Amino acid sequence: MRFLYNLLLLLLSPFWLAYTLVRIVGGSWRERWWERFGWLPIPPPTHKRRLWVHCVSVGETLAALPVLKALRKALPDYEIVLTTTTPTGQRTARDSAHQWVDYITYFPLDLPFAVNRALSHIQPDALLLFETELWFNLVHAQHRRGGLVLVLNGRLSDRSFRRARYLRPFYRALLRCIDFACVQSPTDALRFIELGLLPSRVEVVGNTKFDQALEAADANPNEWRARLSLPPDAPVIVVGSTRTAEEERLVAEAYRLVRSALPPTCLVLAPRHLERIPEVESLLREQGLEPIRRTQLPLPEGQHAQVVLVDTFGELAHLYCVADVAVVGGAFAPLGGQNLFQPLAHGKPVFFGPHTHNFRDIAQLAKEAGVGFEVRTAGELAEGILRLLRDEKARQEIETRARELIARHQGAARRCAQHVKQWVERSQRHLHSFARLKQM
Repeated sequence: MRFLYNLLLLLLSPFWLAYTLVRIVGGSWRERWWERFGWLPIPPPTHKRRLWVHCVSVGETLAALPVLKALRKALPDYEIVLTTTTPTGQRTARDSAHQWVDYITYFPLDLPFAVNRALSHIQPDALLLFETELWFNLVHAQHRRGGLVLVLNGRLSDRSFRRARYLRPFYRALLRCIDFACVQSPTDALRFIELGLLPSRVEVVGNTKFDQALEAADANPNEWRARLSLPPDAPVIVVGSTRTAEEERLVAEAYRLVRSALPPTCLVLAPRHLERIPEVESLLREQGLEPIRRTQLPLPEGQHAQVVLVDTFGELAHLYCVADVAVVGGAFAPLGGQNLFQPLAHGKPVFFGPHTHNFRDIAQLAKEAGVGFEVRTAGELAEGILRLLRDEKARQEIETRARELIARHQGAARRCAQHVKQWVERSQRHLHSFARLKQM
């Protein structure tokens, strides 16, 4: 099966080579492009063993933070190498994970020469892959050299699972090289098993994003209101992670309806991708709004902003603290939804669209707890927001339930770290036993 996989890579090489060249010459891969081919700036290990942790982008890297912290505590004698695929993931890793890891670099392309070169640099005892980062050549090469391969915070979305079922022989061969998978939910466990992972090699540990959500839960609302130049007593709607113009139009229409009923209401809008800021800014102005960019704040004393467009990186988790009501994008269009954990950790009621298949479990939990509300139109969104802005007691009750929901589902990061520790220690015992047998 690996032969067929690499044959397909060879046949498709004109396309992926062109794509890679474009990304390197004029795109986001220009920075340290050689790392994509396995030339990693990491010295060979000396007296310490190593763990290689891989996360694709920002969301997975943030979800990995509590695990990295737990791994550093559980295995203090190991060096930790953290890789990401995207530049935004790399920035998040360097800003947020540096205190718990020893090296941060880019992830190599899944080409035999690139992954073999990367493995020769890192020489990991265990390769720890977050969520769905299953790469055939890397996993096979690590397994062949006798290293462990573990999946942490594993999940298979509805779309990924539908595709995977058509490639069952491929996944069966791939999962044969996986030693253990810590997955988010019983549904994810059943999906891994159906694709070929042995039931004894998978365990439901929960979602580490419940642990990660608390990282910014102590943000001070008064300080952040001052930084954003928001009026002290005005109601605030914080909208995070919108991904399309359709979503932003829906939000803008709902906000105009809310403001017609409660004129002081403020809007803080944080699009998912910063490169879309000019587009979103133009769209808001077309809707009759006057956005002020986050980088233009704070305003001179005595002046206030009513519509803030967040054009900075890494602040959204803190910004939810100023919200009376939160809205999370990515689900008003069929994109699967975005992170609901962060506003819930601040105790905020959160509205989202119907397309939450990438965050199915937390969306369902939020709805059942009465702290998350699914809406489909701008009118429904405006009606729901107005109802809560006018009912302080309801918001206080939601705050209690939301914080309880997050607290009740914590501990996944610690359980992941415990499994990693058990597996690496078991592996070392086997190696020592084998070494003694060779000496006899």
